[in-house]
Amino acid sequence: MIKKPVGILLTLVLSVTLSLLGCSSSSPSANHSSQTNEQAEVVPKDKNELRVALSVSPPSIDLVKTSTTVALQVGWHIFEPLVTLDKDYKPTPMLAKSFEVSEDGKEVTFTLREGITFHNGKTLGVEDVIASLNRWKELSPNGKTALVGATISSKENDKVVITLEKPSGTLLTSLAFPQQGAVIMPKEVIDAATEEGVKEYIGTGPFKFVEWKQDQYILLEKFADYKALSEPANGLGGKKEAKVDRIYFHTVPDAATRVAGLQSGEYDFADELPYDNYEQLKADPNLVTVVAKPQKYVGLIFNKKQGLFSSAVARQAVNAALDQEVIMIGITGNPDFFRLDHSLMFAEQPWHSDAGKEKYNQKNPELAKKLLNEAGYKGEPVTIITTKDYDYIYKSSLMVKDHLEKIGVKVNFELYDWPTMVSKRSDETKWNIFFTGFPTYTNPVQTLYLDSRNKWPGWYNNPEMDALLDELRHTIKFEDQKAIFDKIQTLYWEDLPSVKLGDLHGLAAHRNYVKGYQYFMDSPFWNVSVQ
Repeated sequence: MIKKPVGILLTLVLSVTLSLLGCSSSSPSANHSSQTNEQAEVVPKDKNELRVALSVSPPSIDLVKTSTTVALQVGWHIFEPLVTLDKDYKPTPMLAKSFEVSEDGKEVTFTLREGITFHNGKTLGVEDVIASLNRWKELSPNGKTALVGATISSKENDKVVITLEKPSGTLLTSLAFPQQGAVIMPKEVIDAATEEGVKEYIGTGPFKFVEWKQDQYILLEKFADYKALSEPANGLGGKKEAKVDRIYFHTVPDAATRVAGLQSGEYDFADELPYDNYEQLKADPNLVTVVAKPQKYVGLIFNKKQGLFSSAVARQAVNAALDQEVIMIGITGNPDFFRLDHSLMFAEQPWHSDAGKEKYNQKNPELAKKLLNEAGYKGEPVTIITTKDYDYIYKSSLMVKDHLEKIGVKVNFELYDWPTMVSKRSDETKWNIFFTGFPTYTNPVQTLYLDSRNKWPGWYNNPEMDALLDELRHTIKFEDQKAIFDKIQTLYWEDLPSVKLGDLHGLAAHRNYVKGYQYFMDSPFWNVSVQ
């Protein structure tokens, strides 16, 4: 709940943000304010082509190997799972025709759809599903925990059986979760994969991979032999149809260039747009603005493996210092684009919990200084690594840097492009704090940084947390799962593997000749046409 007068708070925060950014920085709204509603209507360059401007280039589109959002934005057009999510975040069949869970919750049987063809012409078979699920089990943090101790086998010619050591109440939602998801590839592609990933991007989706010009674009083309479901589109499920022949995913790191290209008609769709440009984009009659709500929550991640923040007391000091309302307004400049909420699961989900609420948004610098002293802080530099490739990450870093300096922390502020930052955060000697966004998880055990077995950057290792996650994973009834999640969230706010700053709504826009776009978890472009 926002308690301060928003107008006054906006003025104060924007003045702080401008001083942090520096007077010389150029904003898209300043550079392109002359582009108004009086622009001439621009017709599409090619009605068979969709041109998408992304802020960064993915490190890979091998979805099992990378958790980056941008990889998913491209990859889920190519690859498909056995089950996906409907609009209520419930599992629904995709490559599976049906699924059946045994009474004891230890066995799930999937019956495959007939006549599904991979992009290389091979017909989908049980051997492809088994190889894909075993790879997911081996490489994906989500898969490692969902399928621990599991065996995967075939029955008859069209059934795949997952047999678990213990009952699972979360397996289906974990299989359906798209990020580092259980996507199905041909067995021979998996057999040829190296430590770096697969050598070919071959799936069953409505678009196939054609070309990748590094730091320029990724080109996908319509897969003519795609076999869509007959049911109406529903979330990520139901009928998926390629209504354009080609999708170009252009890498456009500069936000001003994305805005200008969208308004000129160079691009048909652009995401990660600066909040400063919202009114300008909304006023353009040739554009449709999209407020993605909820899109993600912003998290401050501590290096818990070494350095100052291996101490929970030091982490508590940072949490005590933060005024999340000031920070979130500093990120967005507009209260329409954020929500103050402490829960690790969104308010739109049945998982949402009040546990730990009293430890959120403390804005208590005196307590922070006391805790910092108890943690033994001696003035050593705290390294924040950040990037301008994602505007919200950069502004989060600036706002938290300001809060830390006000309680006497010396900050070493290091700026990188996104791929370099992702590489740096994997080295525990290079940083103390970084920021990132976390998506709409379908169940709490998918939260990458909570489970020590994921070995995710930050390297949280708390046996009590691991035990609670396992207990939730093996509990069948939702009301019992929810009670366990309350304990997980209570422990989260006590031990602070990260600090949730707030829920962040995204800003995207597309030309008004782009039809059929529906935001759900991110930006799917099946069922989208250019008219």
